[in-house]
Amino acid sequence: MESSPVLLESIEKIRRGWLLATAGNRSWLLTEETAVRMGLANGSAVVPAEMDGVAYTEQLPRARSDAERYLSMAEHTAVQLRTYLGGRKYHSRVIEEILDWALGTGLVDDRRYAEAFVRSHSKRSPMGNFRLRMELVKRGVPSDDVEAVLSDREDDGLYRDLLKDVKGRYAGMERQKALRRATGYLMRRGFDFDLVRRVLEEALGSTEEGPG
Repeated sequence: MESSPVLLESIEKIRRGWLLATAGNRSWLLTEETAVRMGLANGSAVVPAEMDGVAYTEQLPRARSDAERYLSMAEHTAVQLRTYLGGRKYHSRVIEEILDWALGTGLVDDRRYAEAFVRSHSKRSPMGNFRLRMELVKRGVPSDDVEAVLSDREDDGLYRDLLKDVKGRYAGMERQKALRRATGYLMRRGFDFDLVRRVLEEALGSTEEGPG
């Protein structure tokens, strides 16, 4: 436990009603009311362990409220929630407790997030598994959940959606131009070579000239 006093180097208002007190590489998010009550100012001597306790007690209910609001707007991963709370300057102990609570109550579920993400990019703005895998990992979905969700993806439904998408975008163009553009579009979105070839053959009448 850190019992040696340190001197506050700065106290700045970071949002309505909240101040960030800093000493070296340590900082504490406190309400203005608490800072006034404790008589904190630049140069004040504080004990880090005591400041940790005060900050934790003050931050926990507000952090939970912030997390509930953030999660009510859309699905988010645990990594995204941690990043959001960190950006709000909450104490690491508070963040971990809120994450445990959100995961335990089901407000955060990385597998559910991945399933929703894949669904939204099957019908609207479709993506191949290669691109989906990169996007989900970037958002913090664990690799086991990513692979489980992608393995359950229905190829027949995806194939039909891509046919509709490609026909809608390119069927009215000159054939070779349509093939070039459709090939680039599908490959950029992470679809594998065999699926791209099948879609082009049916949607645009591709021959052996297909992608490649």
